[in-house]
Amino acid sequence: MSKKENKENKESKDSTKGQFNEEAGGKASDPVKEEKEEKQETQEKKEENKADDKEKEDVEGKLQSQLAEMNDKYLRLYSDFDNYRKRANKEKLEMIKTASSGVVLALLPVIDDMERAIKAFQDTLAADAVGEAPAGDSIRAGEEGQKSRTDALFEGVNLIYNKLIGVLRQQGVKECEVMGKAFDAEVAEAVAQIPAPEESLKGVVLDVVQKGYAIEEKVIRYAKVVVGC
Repeated sequence: MSKKENKENKESKDSTKGQFNEEAGGKASDPVKEEKEEKQETQEKKEENKADDKEKEDVEGKLQSQLAEMNDKYLRLYSDFDNYRKRANKEKLEMIKTASSGVVLALLPVIDDMERAIKAFQDTLAADAVGEAPAGDSIRAGEEGQKSRTDALFEGVNLIYNKLIGVLRQQGVKECEVMGKAFDAEVAEAVAQIPAPEESLKGVVLDVVQKGYAIEEKVIRYAKVVVGC
């Protein structure tokens, strides 16, 4: 190789080395640019973190809303079911208590007739007591015998009536007490109205045409009454 070629190679190497040093020196000597790039990268990371946090908050809020909605539906469903269970138990209990209401209703007219018979006996005995007058021994003896038989018949009917009423009471049957009280459409039916003898008796039951009865608290026959107006 000639001296001229060696010289050219050396100059080429020196030139390349100088260009490399210039580039390296240029990079090392620009701290402002590096700081700017670092700040930009930090800002980008912050923005990314904010976006991630916002997305997490949105997802969490949505899940909380869904959970609250499901919890509300569950509470409503539980409340509805509990109300249904209580209502069903109450209806079942009432059905058991009033299972014999048909038989009782069939017996009530019999009780009405017995009460009328007892009242007729009482009226007859009262009339006999008022109409008593001195008479001969034979006539007096006959009247006393008739009265004795009437008394015995009255006592027998009254005994049967009281036993029947006792049996019905054992089954939860009770009379609706309405006489002398303010008219109540829940237990009574007004069949007539008459002028009240006093101002305080307006709207009050003055007479009972037919008694009303209930089993426990359920009315099976409404009382038929006369109300003051």
